[in-house]
Amino acid sequence: MLSGPERVVVVRGPRFSGKTTLLEQWLSANSPPGGSAVGIIDPAPDLTGDRYWQSVVSTLRSTQGPGDRTAPEVESPREPADPPGETYREVRRLVRAWTGPLTLVLDDLHLAGDPETFVRDLLRQAPPAGIRVLVTTRTAMQWRGSAAVPADSVIVTPVDLLLTDPELAAVAEFAGVNALNRAPLSVIAAETGRVAGLVGVGVAALAAPSSARGDPTHRIRNEIDRVIVGVLAGDPELVSYRGDIFRTAAATPLTSSAAAVVIDGGVEGEPTVVDRLAAFERHGLTVRIPEAPEPTWTYPDPVRGSILRMAATESPDVLRDARLALSNHWLQCGRPHTAFVHAIDAEHWGRVLEILRDHWRTLYTTNFLQMDGDLRRIPADVLESEPLFDTLRRMHSQFSAPKDSPAPAPAIAASSDEPDDAERLMRMLSLRMDGQFEAAAAECGPLSRLRVPDLESSTQAERDGPAFVFLHLGLSLILVGRIDDATQMLRRAHRLGAGSFVERDAAGKLTLANALLGYPADADSWWDEERRHPQLPPDSELVVRPAGMIGAALARLDRLDIDSAIGLITDLGAPADREELWGFALYVYGQIALSTGTAADGLRYVEHHMRRYPGMCDHGAVVGPLLDAVRADLHLALGRSDESAELVGNSSHPLTATVRARTRLYEGDHEGALDIVRHYYGDLRCTQRDSVELSLVGAAASMGISAREEAVQHLERAVTKSALTGLVRPFTTLPRGTMARLANLGPELPVSARETGTGAPSSPHAATALTGREHAILRSLETGESVTAIADRHFVSVNTVKTQLRAVYRKLGVRSRSTAVDEARRLGLL
Repeated sequence: MLSGPERVVVVRGPRFSGKTTLLEQWLSANSPPGGSAVGIIDPAPDLTGDRYWQSVVSTLRSTQGPGDRTAPEVESPREPADPPGETYREVRRLVRAWTGPLTLVLDDLHLAGDPETFVRDLLRQAPPAGIRVLVTTRTAMQWRGSAAVPADSVIVTPVDLLLTDPELAAVAEFAGVNALNRAPLSVIAAETGRVAGLVGVGVAALAAPSSARGDPTHRIRNEIDRVIVGVLAGDPELVSYRGDIFRTAAATPLTSSAAAVVIDGGVEGEPTVVDRLAAFERHGLTVRIPEAPEPTWTYPDPVRGSILRMAATESPDVLRDARLALSNHWLQCGRPHTAFVHAIDAEHWGRVLEILRDHWRTLYTTNFLQMDGDLRRIPADVLESEPLFDTLRRMHSQFSAPKDSPAPAPAIAASSDEPDDAERLMRMLSLRMDGQFEAAAAECGPLSRLRVPDLESSTQAERDGPAFVFLHLGLSLILVGRIDDATQMLRRAHRLGAGSFVERDAAGKLTLANALLGYPADADSWWDEERRHPQLPPDSELVVRPAGMIGAALARLDRLDIDSAIGLITDLGAPADREELWGFALYVYGQIALSTGTAADGLRYVEHHMRRYPGMCDHGAVVGPLLDAVRADLHLALGRSDESAELVGNSSHPLTATVRARTRLYEGDHEGALDIVRHYYGDLRCTQRDSVELSLVGAAASMGISAREEAVQHLERAVTKSALTGLVRPFTTLPRGTMARLANLGPELPVSARETGTGAPSSPHAATALTGREHAILRSLETGESVTAIADRHFVSVNTVKTQLRAVYRKLGVRSRSTAVDEARRLGLL
């Protein structure tokens, strides 16, 4: 960013963010594209106002000399040449008179006044060869007034300055910190907030000889506390604001209205609340959030944590009163969850219970992900004082419990004969997490009729509740296989949840829903939508990310982008203990194993994880038939038609129809396969993928009974559906030899004959149709004998052996001696 061609580069960040170090290292390693780099770096904190510009004047003069060229002064048509004074006017004169291109470096420009005013004015004073202004500042530049942001400008934000994982590891390694025996990098990142200067403080504490013992978290916190104590005590203005700093650190978010609740402002002769918050920003303690509708700041997490620890020791009553005042403020503003969190921070359990009692429906329908952590901060005996709250706590315990040893399901009893929507939602969630999927789906009917707020006239708070309800309706319906209904609910959730985590979560689940239905293009669109959202906190990310990743992997697999599918499932990792979508991940894993010819490994993996979740395939769970189907296909790929038939032979579920038909085809029962195809082809419970695969089985079975016309009809349907949906993988689910014969029927296949049948089982019916002589020839292939030697052994001509070999290759669906031997071994024929 610093090395680009833009005329203006503004690096904004709080104290400790590494702005000056960044400038120093960049200047030492680069030749500025704007010519000579002149200005001021690392100014002393007391170098303010006119003294700041005097230092700039000295640098400009010493670099180029007084110069002979003069140029008329350019005044701003919109802004005053502020601040007045001869020193800054001299800076203007020297800039206008500069010979050659100039890069003007102004570190900590906030010391001189309003950085934005100076940047605009200096651009107007540009010398003939041009000027580039490189600024660092602690204060936000709003680019106020009617003038637009300069087109050739770059803003390096506080987030840009945070250390990445590789940078964090490099700092730790340079400091001599062995992450394996001192502290995981995640601890350093969490305690320092990745703020460059505080990372240096933290790793220095860990690298000290005395740090060989003791908790790394405490070591880092103690050293950061020592630094922050020094900052607050080292500046007279901050000393005078100490109490206000303690109070405002309690506020999240730190808006001007929230700050006004906890500090006195606006008294004649005293700075206003906004002035004080701006002073904290100028001192580098806070960061301004420019896009917020109300003036809003935030303390970097490690700085806030240190200040709160200091306040809890020095002024616990002040801190507690501030938190209670903030709780009341946010409750009056219609934000009960923020009020709830502040009441928990204050440990005022009576207030906590009061908010929970009056607003639990809103809290749960708008902040479900956060409520788990919130409830864990409340003593159990406090929640147990009222049955409803204890039930909610146990429900969250159930939500986060491993699915192989779930917590007992709490009874969510209705408070009246006709339960309200929030009570129905709680009951649905509890039933679903207990594995009672059909019972949970039964609650969806009344909830699906929830009024949808008008997007134009409703507030975000009015939309949050219904968005959350529709999101969980969609998930509950997916889990019982009502995918079309789920899609409708999830679309509502996505629309109403704009701006909240629900929007991203719904997009991910719509990715999965469309992939399950066999619409890979639509799944890809929703996956792109999901990925445009920022990551959530780690615990929330574990809940939200799997749906989109599983759906995207399945969609890629259906387009035969197998490497991408493997990458997504690998990144997702093994199903988490509390993952509700674990069965869908296993289903995709099994399908990948079929596509890559690793059926044995896939079957072993799927069945291993299924044993971890006893009972989670029952009670209407759609993963039951899905996993039965993929396991049956894996058995077929291993030549085990009996095991496949045992798994799905007695099933009547539409999602197992394709593998049942394939099993019949595999065994040579063409009529039986056709019966299944004819029965389920028009079943609306079958997916688009099922429809294509059933059509292909129908075409192959029709060919088996010499019904060519019917075979062509089935194949045309499969090809048409493939063109409409983008589904390609179904054409790899039958043996290559079978697909080669179908390719001769006329309709053009979406994949070449060479690509068809990838990973598909070869039909043992073809193998059992081998004649005795063909079996003997097959056994001779295993010895590696030449065609002539085989002919001599069997007392036949070479041409006869070649004819019999062609028949063997055709019936096994192979094209060479080595693959014929491998295929015969796989089928147990050798």
